Amino acid sequence: MRWLTLSSKVSRPGRRLRTRTSVKPRRKKKPPPPRPAAGERKPLGGVISVIILVLLAGGVWWYFQRARLFAVETIEVRNHHAYSPEEIIELAGLEPGGNIFPLDVAAARKEIIANRDFRDARVNKLFPGTVRIEVMEREPRARIHYGRLYTIDDQGVVLSPRKSRSERNLPVIRGLRVVDRSSDLHPPENRDASLELLRELESLEIESLIDIEEISLVSSGRIDLRAAGRLNIILARDDYREQLIRLRAVLENLGRDLPRAREIDLRYSRVPVKFQD
Repeated sequence: MRWLTLSSKVSRPGRRLRTRTSVKPRRKKKPPPPRPAAGERKPLGGVISVIILVLLAGGVWWYFQRARLFAVETIEVRNHHAYSPEEIIELAGLEPGGNIFPLDVAAARKEIIANRDFRDARVNKLFPGTVRIEVMEREPRARIHYGRLYTIDDQGVVLSPRKSRSERNLPVIRGLRVVDRSSDLHPPENRDASLELLRELESLEIESLIDIEEISLVSSGRIDLRAAGRLNIILARDDYREQLIRLRAVLENLGRDLPRAREIDLRYSRVPVKFQD
């Protein structure tokens, strides 16, 4: 015989069990858009619209290239000196009457600066019918004595005979040679020294105090400047600015005695000056 043990905890009738879990309703997924069936053609409206826009753009461009309103009537030239406006326009390869839209301003600028007498140029279109050219001509700064006289600017570019004329007396540089084919200056060490010296002379306005007639780079260890009035000025081949600052101070201190001075040696901090006996 088996005895069954019953639990004393008996749930009351009618009492419902509460559950803590909550079930959220699932969202229905949107059905994917229907795919066009195989062989089905797309509507032609979009393609026709694109074709119409292309035709309209081509028509507008065709009109602008042929309309008399955009014909080049005026070509302005500014900042010219040794060259006339007609010569610069011819160098640029431009002429009035053509349409302004296809005009290649970059090519026109390239043609101008191919001439060594021009440092730079700007060519701009001014609609509807004007082209403006602004040039920067190279300015004569010195002359090279090598068989004959060559005129150079402050960058050592050999200029054409057209630019050899100058309103001021230009110093003559000795100790450089010019290669005719490339118009380069040799040797490089003398070229660099003379160009740096020219820049410092202009920066410190030395030539407002004395007229430099000649710059000699014949000696390897020094540079000789010959000024008007038989004055010889000696510089070491380094630190030209410091030496020329000393020269300016000496010239200002000499005053009325400057015409008697025959030699100024700037290689020393205490500058020796020789006078005419």
